[in-house]
Amino acid sequence: MTALVVLEGDARARGLGQARACPDAASAVRDAIRSRMAAAATDTPAACAFLAAQREATARLAPEALAEIAGIAEGFGLDADEVFVFLHLGCLADLAARPDDRDGCTAFARAGVVAKNRDFRPEHAALQRVFAHRDPAWGGRSVLCLGSLGAPSAWSSGMNSDGLALADTQIPTAAHGPGLLRYFLMNRLLARCATVAEALDLIRTLPHAGGGSLVLADPSGAAAAVELRHGRVEIERGACVARTNHYTGAPDRLAPVGHSQARLATLRAALSDTADPRAILALHAPEALCRHDPDPSPTLAGAVYETRALRAAIALGPPCSAPWRVFALGAEGWRECHA
Repeated sequence: MTALVVLEGDARARGLGQARACPDAASAVRDAIRSRMAAAATDTPAACAFLAAQREATARLAPEALAEIAGIAEGFGLDADEVFVFLHLGCLADLAARPDDRDGCTAFARAGVVAKNRDFRPEHAALQRVFAHRDPAWGGRSVLCLGSLGAPSAWSSGMNSDGLALADTQIPTAAHGPGLLRYFLMNRLLARCATVAEALDLIRTLPHAGGGSLVLADPSGAAAAVELRHGRVEIERGACVARTNHYTGAPDRLAPVGHSQARLATLRAALSDTADPRAILALHAPEALCRHDPDPSPTLAGAVYETRALRAAIALGPPCSAPWRVFALGAEGWRECHA
């Protein structure tokens, strides 16, 4: 499997480049997107109204996101609106008061490191890739990120060539409205910001669609966690921050993922006495951070971003057993290395 997919050009070209780099995955990408779409309620009045508002907001706030989606859709034989709606299925489930509790994820930032376990649907396991993005509009900046074929850029986590790293988690919320979707926000931050402070300033200026959290770190050691709801952003700054799949700030009327609080307790305890982030991501007790079948949202990958070294260790599989592959920024861009 080609672990590192190098994508260069504007947003549409980089989206189209996914399929050109991995043509054998096209059928699996279509199946993963369409099977989930078939099981979702996308045509209710509430869903249609929300999606219409989101299309307008995205065109205004992040036209580059729509361009990347158009390239992805063209490359994989999908309609661009299919991909757009697919990326909003978590929001639609929340609006229907049926939170999509199959999606997990555990993330933390500490001492210039961002680490995350990506817990997601099993059909996406074979679609996990490490992407290296470079766009002329970014003024020389480049991005390394972990995500899935068929989704835009940092659809999970990433780090840019300045050393700003971030990762997200899904959190159900009743507070959705037209604004920037979290996945599009992550790409905007990596493309435009060099530090946690710059990222937080940009986050504060934008309207958000709501849902989920981000953890961020930079080479100075600054770290922050951001909880996103439409109309409200809650920010925690500190030497070490951690998030799973519930809000730690103001409560929400939608219930979180059932094991989220126990995972956060396990994570915080590990952070207090375990130095190795890879070992933390591989924990199975007291509550499993590295999750396996029959969990409906098993851990598909783990990532550790070292912002000072501009290096990432990524396991394309459960962190407890999959080999860790190391990627670093050199004179010729992001490359896989052996150290």
